[in-house]
Amino acid sequence: MRFRGFLILFSVAAALHAGPKKVISPETSAGNDTVDIVATITLDEAEVAQKIGADPGKGVVLLQVRVIPKTDKPLQVSPDDFILLAHDDGERSKPFEPSELAGNGALVVSETQNTSAKKTGATIGFGGIVGGGGGSSPGNSKVTTVSTKMDTKSQGNSTLLAALKAKQFPETESAQPVEGYLYFPLDGKHKLRNLAVLYRGPAGRLNLEFEH
Repeated sequence: MRFRGFLILFSVAAALHAGPKKVISPETSAGNDTVDIVATITLDEAEVAQKIGADPGKGVVLLQVRVIPKTDKPLQVSPDDFILLAHDDGERSKPFEPSELAGNGALVVSETQNTSAKKTGATIGFGGIVGGGGGSSPGNSKVTTVSTKMDTKSQGNSTLLAALKAKQFPETESAQPVEGYLYFPLDGKHKLRNLAVLYRGPAGRLNLEFEH
């Protein structure tokens, strides 16, 4: 009994000494005759916030990218060269701009109804009003009018914006290695093995797969 109790105490002490489990961000790479690309992906929300230095909120995947030109000729690079692909549902995402994650306000949509009108109202699309009214309808005595404005009470996060801009993968031309962060939207939960980074830039086409 004493020996068994000693083993239990030893196991507890070892667990406490080990501390919290560290999150490891998988790394992948690919290359051709012109360029090598190394990418490290971070999915955990707390780890994303820690690496950026500010919390961008949920649904943001962080990708640390290093582009290494292999010739003496300068290579044009840009965040738009990269796409995040989820194999399981086919979702393809372009990276966020810092201003999209920490902008200057939120778009507010309000609706009012006019019971005397006989025309259908405007419809809403991404970014505001995209369509107008239709013809008269004898059976429809109501119309919905849509108006949009910026909510000045929500002025964005200047600390987050500064952190995102400081660490963002740059748009530049260089013969030297270029490194930085890309911020991707990703809906739902996805296993790492179902994610890939697609490079579609001046140096060709490369697929960077995450195996673990």
